[in-house]
Amino acid sequence: MKKVTKFLFACSVMFLLSSCGDRGPVGPEGPPGPEILPTSFEFPIDLTQNNGFEFFREIPGQIEVLNSDMMIAYVLEDYIEEDDLDVWRQLPVTDFNNRGTRLFDFDFTRVDLRFFLDANYSLGAADELQNVLVRAVHIPADFVSNANAKDLENAKSVQEIEQILGTEVQDLKLQ
Repeated sequence: MKKVTKFLFACSVMFLLSSCGDRGPVGPEGPPGPEILPTSFEFPIDLTQNNGFEFFREIPGQIEVLNSDMMIAYVLEDYIEEDDLDVWRQLPVTDFNNRGTRLFDFDFTRVDLRFFLDANYSLGAADELQNVLVRAVHIPADFVSNANAKDLENAKSVQEIEQILGTEVQDLKLQ
């Protein structure tokens, strides 16, 4: 038993002494990884009888969308001139009118976005939307996993998304 105790004591002393020396040289810095930030882009859409009340938009090539990523879309609803403020409304937008209920919504894949109108009545010329400015926001999975997805889905503005994620949303300025 004495031999085992002496051996363990000697190993402990050697370990402590070896860890007290100077650090070795720092290795070379690795290549920079891709910077994947939340990104937004804007574009006008038309939802008319001619296009079946749906509009497709390819996601810009600069944005790589993974299956675990999120897209959120907003429509420009108003402009407050005296304060120079855009008012954005998050999709979906539900409209209750004298004919029933109309829904303006979107869905997305890894390559495109689809905007559409749906209603519990037959859509007609009075339901058409033309030259509606849309802002789509891509949120990479890394940011989604670090934030509450429900908070992101309920964010009413890009500024709220930035606050939830703790980072700026990069605007691609495609127009």
